[in-house]
Amino acid sequence: MCLQGPPGTGKSAFVRYLAEHLGLEVVQKRATDLMSMWVGGTEQRIAAAFAEARDTGAFLVFDEADSLLADRRFADRSWEISQVNEMLTWMESHPLPFACTTNFGEHLDPVTLRRFVFKVTLDYLSPAQAEAAFRGYFALTPPAQVATLTTLTPGDFAVVHRKAEILDRLTEPETLVAMLRDECDAKPDRPRAIGFRP
Repeated sequence: MCLQGPPGTGKSAFVRYLAEHLGLEVVQKRATDLMSMWVGGTEQRIAAAFAEARDTGAFLVFDEADSLLADRRFADRSWEISQVNEMLTWMESHPLPFACTTNFGEHLDPVTLRRFVFKVTLDYLSPAQAEAAFRGYFALTPPAQVATLTTLTPGDFAVVHRKAEILDRLTEPETLVAMLRDECDAKPDRPRAIGFRP
């Protein structure tokens, strides 16, 4: 399974939820856990990760998969190609469920997409989902402005909940909306509105 989408949309959380319902433990590896400065080292770590998951009967998850499955057409070094090849080989032969998560699905090698049985994109919350998340996280009626925030994710609500709890502002809907707007504004890929913001 390949889960792609913006940060905070719940890709890793979804995989953990799925693994729990399958009755499997999770072996989670980040690109930084696997990348090696030595030639062949990354390939060995990739093989070891698949072997660990197989031997323990676990659901293997690779976070930041775009670093491990980068488009080989743009590779500058031979190890970049062999690293992707190693991943592809293991993906075809691994007997248990595994998933890759990425914020940059467009950077994946096109061949990898054929190896994933399921390709799932998790996107920003719709207005109705944002309002439901506001009720769920804060147990308050969402102000109308919540529906106008187009780049909200579940991760934004989690951050704002922690921040509001520290600042003792959890009962102030307008303050919570302002904090959510700040989270949206901090995103580098947010849509830019034209005109004045209320």
